[in-house]
Amino acid sequence: MNLELIISSSPPLTCQICHAPCAPASEVYDLGEVMAWWQKNGHSFPAAVLEQYRQAGRTALFTCADCGFGLFHPPITGSDAFYQAISEEGRSGYYSRDTWEHRRALEALQDCRKILEIGCGAAFFLEKMQAQGKEVRGVELNSAAARYARSRGVPVESVDIEEFAPLHREEFDAVCFFQVLEHVAEPLAFFENALACLRPGGRMFVSVPNMAGILGKMAPLVSNVPPHHVSRWTPKALAHLAWRYRLTAAAWGFEPAYNLLPAYIQERLKAKGMPAWVCRNRIWRFFQSLPLKLLRAFKPEGLQSLPGHTVYVILTKE
Repeated sequence: MNLELIISSSPPLTCQICHAPCAPASEVYDLGEVMAWWQKNGHSFPAAVLEQYRQAGRTALFTCADCGFGLFHPPITGSDAFYQAISEEGRSGYYSRDTWEHRRALEALQDCRKILEIGCGAAFFLEKMQAQGKEVRGVELNSAAARYARSRGVPVESVDIEEFAPLHREEFDAVCFFQVLEHVAEPLAFFENALACLRPGGRMFVSVPNMAGILGKMAPLVSNVPPHHVSRWTPKALAHLAWRYRLTAAAWGFEPAYNLLPAYIQERLKAKGMPAWVCRNRIWRFFQSLPLKLLRAFKPEGLQSLPGHTVYVILTKE
């Protein structure tokens, strides 16, 4: 991470996705305070990592008035050591073994033979594809997670996509990156390199946190600010991105709001003055979970009026 180069760049006053004006939002963070926030949530970091981010200073969010794309400036991203720490070297629950978008993609990838996943983490998704007889490759910044994947027989390289792409042009039937685009400082360069690895007629599987859903109605989460997430995405921003690169959207999906709904309800009630002790009460927590259980029973696909954490799209290359 070249902090001097990042900090010296100009603020993003024009949206790089749709070219509409961007303006500063109300979110400004001191990176040293953000690292203390992570520590308060139970994560520990080497002293060198803490010092690196303390020296990085502050970062502010700039948001597009049209498509809703947001980019923090400077876009100070997570390092290999940062991701090793929050994922406990790839072996904690940070990398989910099963996600909503993974289940959707597993169904849609049945006719693909050769699959690349960028930002594959501990490669649990690729492991499932490999078990189905697919030829898989992974690229992952977190070197410890990449080693863990290789120890289980999944071919994962700890290399940037900028280095990987020139050696693997138009090689793959499908290129996947789930919950990755929001982590990179230069999303267009990342997207172009990912697209270069895809053969003509191939499909790209993308998921990002959806700021037009329940996530955008909640107070900021430590996982949704730098150095973890440096950009914000909406379905409209993804649609502009597809149009820019002449890709056809073959399918869209919106995760149900189930997972974040209890936290959202509690946050709204806290804002209205609900005492903290109520939140810890078992009876309250039972009643708080009822909407979640009812929605799962009667609206398994969620509510159209309240999309959940993730938006997912399959894009086809001409």
